[in-house]
Formats: sequence, structure tokens, C-alpha cells
Amino acid sequence: MTRSSVLLRWLVVLVITAVGGFLAFGITINDDALDLLPGEAVQGDLQLLQRLGLVDRVIITLSVEPDSGISATQAVSRLQKSAEHLGLVLDQSQVFSHVVSRLPQGFELELFKTVKPHLPVLLDQKDLAFLENTSMTSAGIHDALRDDFALLNSPAGFAAKKQVQQDPLGIIRLVLKKLEHLRSEYSMRLVDGFLMSSDGMSCLVMAESSLTLTDGNNAETVQGVLERAYKESLAPGVQARVIGSLPHTLANSRSIQHDLRTLLPIASILLLTLLGVALRDIRALVVLSVPFMAAPPAMSATNFIFGKVSALALGFGIVLLGIAVDFSIHLYLALTRESDTRGEILRRIRRPITFATLTTASVFVVLLFSQVPSHQQMAMLALIGILLAVTFSWLVIPTIAVPRQNRETNSCGFKMPPVTSSPLLQSIALAVWVCLLAGGLLTWPKLQYNGDLQVLDAPNQEVLSAEQHFRETWGQNEGKAFVVASGETLDIALERNSLIYDTLIKNNVPALQSIAPILPGFEKQQANMEGWKNFWQKKRPDFDTEFKNAAIKYGFAENGFDPFFKWLEQEPVLLEPGKMLSGPLQTLLATMIRTPQQQRGNLHGSSDEFLIMTTVSTDKELLSTLLSLEQTEPGITVLANQKWRDQVERLLRKDIIVLSSAAGLFIVILVSFAFGRVRAIGGVLAPVASALAAMSLFCFVTDGELNMMHVLMSIMVIGLSVDYGIFIVCSTLEGRSDISFFAVSICAASSLIGFGTLAFAQHPALHSLGVTVLVGIGAAWPTAMLVSPVILRKSEKAAV
Repeated sequence: MTRSSVLLRWLVVLVITAVGGFLAFGITINDDALDLLPGEAVQGDLQLLQRLGLVDRVIITLSVEPDSGISATQAVSRLQKSAEHLGLVLDQSQVFSHVVSRLPQGFELELFKTVKPHLPVLLDQKDLAFLENTSMTSAGIHDALRDDFALLNSPAGFAAKKQVQQDPLGIIRLVLKKLEHLRSEYSMRLVDGFLMSSDGMSCLVMAESSLTLTDGNNAETVQGVLERAYKESLAPGVQARVIGSLPHTLANSRSIQHDLRTLLPIASILLLTLLGVALRDIRALVVLSVPFMAAPPAMSATNFIFGKVSALALGFGIVLLGIAVDFSIHLYLALTRESDTRGEILRRIRRPITFATLTTASVFVVLLFSQVPSHQQMAMLALIGILLAVTFSWLVIPTIAVPRQNRETNSCGFKMPPVTSSPLLQSIALAVWVCLLAGGLLTWPKLQYNGDLQVLDAPNQEVLSAEQHFRETWGQNEGKAFVVASGETLDIALERNSLIYDTLIKNNVPALQSIAPILPGFEKQQANMEGWKNFWQKKRPDFDTEFKNAAIKYGFAENGFDPFFKWLEQEPVLLEPGKMLSGPLQTLLATMIRTPQQQRGNLHGSSDEFLIMTTVSTDKELLSTLLSLEQTEPGITVLANQKWRDQVERLLRKDIIVLSSAAGLFIVILVSFAFGRVRAIGGVLAPVASALAAMSLFCFVTDGELNMMHVLMSIMVIGLSVDYGIFIVCSTLEGRSDISFFAVSICAASSLIGFGTLAFAQHPALHSLGVTVLVGIGAAWPTAMLVSPVILRKSEKAAV
């Protein structure tokens, strides 16, 4: 090889690497949790949660610890001042678009003025029946008038005079009781407009981020704003705890970044040590550098194709180092340890490297069809990285591979395993292998598909503690579902929301959060109005006579309640939604109803819709009822973890079966085309079978569940393990087993280093990937070394 040829090869590789490295500085690293979710249906539901503001909502609990020495009165004062100040600071920042720290002062009177004219359209048949059986009975009338008389003669009597004249029976209390549906099952009370806990030691503040909180970079920005706001706003002794997407995104993002910073250098050092010890040559640095040189352009190309690269995909780059270095190892060892001419060696090694590249590339091509976006990014990164690594290996490894002076024919200093020459050990190896396959076949049907999205979550102790404190303080139950009513107009959305509310009431749901009781749809209001008219038409004039006689008995003027009877004679007025939404409850209602202007982006053509949310605690029976309602009524969507889990499990089962089968089919076709004979095909595929069986056994022994990462694992293991079989079978058929055994051992050790390093990852997705594939490769390697040659020799003897 001439000097100019060597320089040209290195120039091509270094230019590609340099350009890739330069472009890599502009890579958009994305930590969006949606990239971990499979299928458009599940992602669509999560995007709907974003449009509702739930994903980007920050819920802050301000607390004074009971053992802080602060009195209850001081605690309430400090909490209220802190909440009000914090709300002002957050509202003034550009990061938050909607902040709820307290209701407007005097909201009670304003609410009375808003609701009073529309009582007839807000009371349904159940309310009227309650009114008939309580306040409108003879005893009820006397009790009401007695209470009114006592109120008028109290210090608050002057201010309450007009209210008593207009509503002596306290009918408005029936509507005010409906306000309880705005707080669901939360154990809270309104104190001067602040959302206080029942013990008075905590106060609730809610804020909605204008940045998407499923992105790690955005989460860090929002967290910084919050920490500065705490320092400026919180009184001494007041502590803030946050729940929602923000702490989970931060925990996951920081966990992945920690793994990348820690494990990538460790894996690189271990790989360098392995190659240095095995090759005992400074040129091992060049062999190891091949995947490093291929990584920058691979990352840049992936970023160009997808417009972003997830941090999880970059974490997969640790594994890519162990995979991509295999080809340079095989080429280097062949050129330095075999005794034929360089041209003959390159011709002979080209066949197994070509087929190994095709098989590995084919499984990652299959993975591109996964329904999980992060899997697609990992597959593209691996596919481009491996193709570049193979190309770089062919270009640069021959330039630095110098034949050893003391090499002997078919010798590399590595001794063949004794199994290959001992009939007894061969039989034992086959027996163990068959038992492993049998165990895998027996355990595979017993594995369960786990679609719980929380298996990929990595909350730290601080996050879990904050969520536990929130449940203990506010009494929130788990198993929540969000039922969303959507419509092109607000009226349509309100009608569908009323249908949801009626369904829940019919199913005797005790705790729910809904605006339907105080803002029903127009059809519901019309029905309530007709019920109101019919009700009073039957009750009057008998009620008028009995009430006036009782009023005179308690000392009221004969015409003292004329405003009340004039109101009963008036034509009821429908409640316009805008009047309620701009009223004193505006801040609370805005957390449950979303106008098109409040929704960011144009997601699936739905940005012009109005959205109204109902929150309810569900069990299996109620969830089934709600899902049936979703199927039969347009514009109603159920958002529930159990629903997503079922969908993910179906998609997961489909991905594992379809993609693994497709990858297996590709491998069988390629191997059959390459080798043609059954004995060779069996030897090549033996490591694949062992790896899958070992993974099945491992999953069964640990937790017996398969999650979304196992889609990636199974396909990756197929591509890696078949390469071991290809090199061993090719070398065995050619009678050059020692060097290939040595090379495969180094390659397997390098892959084990990559996956073994991931086994120490903090993030559960990377950890699960590392541990499970470590088991698969750990089974494929000895199978290729011990079983594949035995299968070939058994077949040869049988043929004889």
C-alpha cells in the first residue's frame, strides 16, 4: 500500500469525522418524555393532556411543619402572605402563563350576584326534590324564618337584609353546595380566598408553565425560576414542595445525563484496557478509535433526519461503542495474525464481515418500524454508526495492521476450547444448550407485558417524598381519570360535559371535579328551567299562603318578602358561559376549561376546539363505563393510566412479536443465502436461540414482565449474537478457528463491557437495557464458542 493511498484513506475518514463533529455541536438534545411512548393513540392522549395544561402544571404545597414552633395563627398568616407574594412573582415572570394563589377578595358576594338571577337553570330535579322535602315543608318554613329572624337581629343583620328578602329559604345554598365539585376529593377549605389544608398548616398554589415540561432543558429553566421565587417570597419557616411533571422530568433528565457523564468514560477506559491487554499493541488505540470516529457523523445524521436526538438515544451510544468495534477487531486480528498474503486475507475476511454487517444492519432497519420514537432514533443512530464503522475499518485498519514476525499458521496464541475436541464435553455442551432452549420455550408464554409508563420513570427520593406529603396533606386518591369534553364551540363542549356529569351521577360517583353543576349546557339549562316552572306551578298559591302566615307569626312585615315572590314570577334567565368564566371563580374555572387561545400549537387539527375537563377517581367498573361512553359519544375522551397501560401492552405485544419475527426472518433469509447448508445455518443461529432463551429465563426469574425496552433488547440481541455465529462458522469451515475464536471472544467481551456498564445506570430504561442484554450476550458468546462448532462436527459425522 503506497504512502499516498494511506494518506488518502485517513484523509477521507478524518474529514468525515471532522464534519460530523462540527455538525454535532448543533445537535438538539431532546428529553421529551413523549418520545418514550408507543403509538399515536397514547401520544395523542398525552398531547391532549398538554393542551389541557395538566402536563405543564406546577402544583406547589407551601407548608409549615408541625414541629417548627410556629403557632397555628402565625402559620396561617405566614402561609397566606407567602402564597400571595409567590403568586405575584410567578405571575410577573415570563415562564408562567396562569397562576392561582388565591380567589379575588370579596368573591363570595360577587358569586352571589352572579348566580342569583340564574338559580332556576342551575337546579335540577334532584335539587327541587330536596327543596320540597326540607325547606318547603311546614317545619322547614318555620325553621328557615326563625333562622332569618335571628340573622337580621345579629350584628350582620343589616348587610344580610337584602339577601334574606330575596331568598328566605336559602335556595342559593343548593347552588353553593355544588361548588364542592370544584375541589373533587381534596381535603381543603377556602380561607379568605386561599386554598388551605384542613389543619391550616398548608396552602396550595398552582401555576402553568408556558414551556413544555416534558423537555429536560425547559424543566431546568422553570426550576430555576421557582427557586428564585421561593427565596424572594417565602416567609421564614415556610417550605415549598412541588408535584407534577416538572420534578419527574428533572429526575429523569438528570439521571440520564449523570449516566452519560459517568458511564461513557468508564466504558471507553474498559474497552481500551481490554484491547490493550488482548492485542498488546499500541495500535489498539486505532482499533478502538473506529467507533469513536464513526459516532459524531452518526449523531449528526440522526439529528438531521429526526430534527432532534433524545438523551436516551445518546445513552445507547455507549452500547454502540461495543458493537461497532467488533468489525475493526476482526479485520485487525486477521491481518496481523493470519499467515496468508494480505490480498488473500482481505478476500477471506470480507465474506463474514459483509454478512455480519448485513445481519446487524437488517435488525436495526426493522427497529426503525417500532412505534416508539426513541427506539427509532436509537435504530438510526446504530445503523448509521455501524455502517460508518465498517467503512472506516476497511479504510484505516489495513494501514496500521502490520503482520507479526513470529506468527505461525493458524496460530494466535489462543487455544481452542477443549469441548471442540472431546466427544464427552461436546455431548455435555449440547445437553446444556438444549436445556437452556427448553427453559426459554417454557418461560416465554408465562411472561407478562407491562404497559405501565412508570416503569421508565426514575423519580428520586425527594420526588417520592413530595408526592407522599401531598397525598397526606390534601387527601388525593390514586387511580384518577380525566374525562375530556371537546367541541367546536363552547356550547357544544358544555353539553358533552353535562352528559359526562350525568353519567357519573347515575353511577353514584361520590368524588368528582366538574364545572357541570354550576355551568351546565344550554339543553340542560332548558330542562332545569322547565322543571323549575312546573315545580312552582304545582306548589303555588298554597305555598304563598303558608309562608306569609308563618312570616307574620315571626314578626315579619306582610310585604317583607315581596322581592322573593316577584322573583318567583319572573321568567328564568339562561346563564351565559362567559358571565361565569369572567366572574369571581375565573381563576379556578380556567384550570378546568380551555379555550382555543389557551392551547398552544396546532396538534392534530384540534387547536380550534374548546376543552372541558372532569376529574374522577375510577375503579375497573367505572372506567369501563366511561370507555363505553367514549366509544358511543363523539367529542368525549377518557384519559386514564389504566387505559394507556392496556393500549401500551397491546402495542408492546405487537412490537415484540412482529418486529422480532421480522428480524428473525431477515436473519434466516440472509444466513440461508450465505451458507445454504442446514448444518451451517444451525451453527450460525445457535447463539441467537441461546440469547433469546437466556433473556426469557432472566425476565421470568426476576419479575416476569416485559416492558417497552425489551422490544429494543430482543432485536439488538438477534443482530449481535448472529454475528458471533457467522464468524465462528466461517472460520470453522475454513479450518481457521483459533483466530476467529480469539476475535469473537474480544468482540463479545467488548459488547459485555458496553452492556455491563449500562447495568450500573441509574435510569431504569438504560439499566434494564444493560442488564437484560448482558444476559443474552453472555449466553450467545459461549454458545458460539462451544456449541456452534459441535453442531458442524456432529453434522459432518452424520453425513459420513
